[in-house]
Amino acid sequence: MKRSRPLAVTAVVNDANKRMMMAASNDLSTSSSSSITTTDPSTTATTTAAGNNESAPLYLAEGLIAIHKPLTWTCNDVVSYIRGILTRDAQSRGFEGKMRKRGKPLMKVGHGGTLDPLASGVLVLGIGRGTSKLQSYLEGDKQYTAMVELGYETTTLDAEGEIVKTMDWKDHVTSIDSIREKVVPKFTGKIQQVPPLYSAIRVDGKRLYEIARNGDEKDVQDVEIPMRDVEVYKVEVENTLSESVIESGVVDGKKYKEAVQEMEAAAAVAAAEKAAAAPPPEDVQESDASDDEAGKKKKKKKKRRGGNKNRTEKKRYFDESTVPTVQCDPTEGTTSFELPLFTLNVSCGGGTYIRSIVRDIGYEMDTVATMTGLVRTKQGPFLLEDALRREDWSADKIYEAMTKIE
Repeated sequence: MKRSRPLAVTAVVNDANKRMMMAASNDLSTSSSSSITTTDPSTTATTTAAGNNESAPLYLAEGLIAIHKPLTWTCNDVVSYIRGILTRDAQSRGFEGKMRKRGKPLMKVGHGGTLDPLASGVLVLGIGRGTSKLQSYLEGDKQYTAMVELGYETTTLDAEGEIVKTMDWKDHVTSIDSIREKVVPKFTGKIQQVPPLYSAIRVDGKRLYEIARNGDEKDVQDVEIPMRDVEVYKVEVENTLSESVIESGVVDGKKYKEAVQEMEAAAAVAAAEKAAAAPPPEDVQESDASDDEAGKKKKKKKKRRGGNKNRTEKKRYFDESTVPTVQCDPTEGTTSFELPLFTLNVSCGGGTYIRSIVRDIGYEMDTVATMTGLVRTKQGPFLLEDALRREDWSADKIYEAMTKIE
C-alpha cells in the first residue's frame, strides 16, 4: 500500500521554524550591543556582546625611534628584545590576534644601519609602518667618534680580530698635528674605499663575513672586494673623548686584548688537562658488517645534530657589564690620550666604513692602524642624547619617544 506524505505536519514545522527565526532576528535587532569583528586586528578593535570592551590594537603607535645600542649587543639582539617588549605589551592590553603570520612575527620591528657588537650609540628602529621609512636613514648622514691605535692591524680591523700586521709608527708619526695635516685633506669629500672583509656586503651571492669565517684560507685570499664610492663631509683628528661618548661605551682596546689572551690561554690549559685526564683509546679491532652499519648510522645522526655548518656566530667573551671600557676622568669631563692612541670624529654619508678609513689612515701615515672603539653619535635627525637607554626600554617609554607616522 502506497503511503502519502504528511504535508500538514511539514507545513506546521516550517511555520514554527519561521516564527523562531523571526523572533531571533527581532532579539538581535533590539539588543543593546552586538558583536562586530573587523578584518584587521592589528589596527582596529572588536566590540563584544557583553558590553563595550574593545580588543586592543597591535600597536599603540607606529614610526621611528632612536635606541641606544649597548656594547656587545648585535643589532638583531636589540630588534628581538624591543619586539618582545612590544609583543608582551600588546598581549597584556588584550590584543587577541595571532602573533605570527606565515612563520614571521606579526609585530614589525627593523633597524636602519648596522653597528658592530663592539660599537655603541644611535640605532634607529622602525616599528610597524616605520620599517618602510628606514631606507632613507641608511642613505642619510651619520656621525661617529672612533678610537684608533697605531702599530697593528687585525683581521676584522677592530679589537675583535686577530693581529695580522705590526709596524713601527714612531718614525712616521710624530704628533697629532702630523696626522691631522695628512688625514683631513686626504679623507674629506668623495673618496673610494675597500670595505672590510668582515662586513655584510655580498660578493657572488655571499656575505663577506660568511666567506671570512667559513671559507678556507684560499677562498679568503681569492675573494675580490670591490671598491666603493663614499662621501665624507668632515674629519677631525683629536686626542680626547667627551663624557657623553665615554658613557655610551668605548672599548678599551689594550685591556680587551689582554683579557681575551688570558681567557684563551686559560681555555687552552683546561683543554690540555682534560685531554691528559681522558682514558687512553682502546685497541681497534676488526668489526663485522653490522658494527660498520651501526657506526655509519651514529655518524649520520651526529652530523644531523651538528647544526648548520655555515653558522657565522662568534664566541662572545664579554657582556655589556664586563667588557673593558675607557673610563672618564672625573675631574675633567673628558679623557685625553697620547700616541699611539688618538680619536677621529667623522661625519659621512651612508655606506661608509669607519674601520676602512682607520686602516687607510694607517697606510697614509706609512704604518698600520686599528679601530679599537666606535660610537655612533648621530643618524639622520637623531642624536646620541635622543637615544633611549637600556634602563628605559619599556613599552610606555618606547611609544612616548617614538617619532610617529600618522
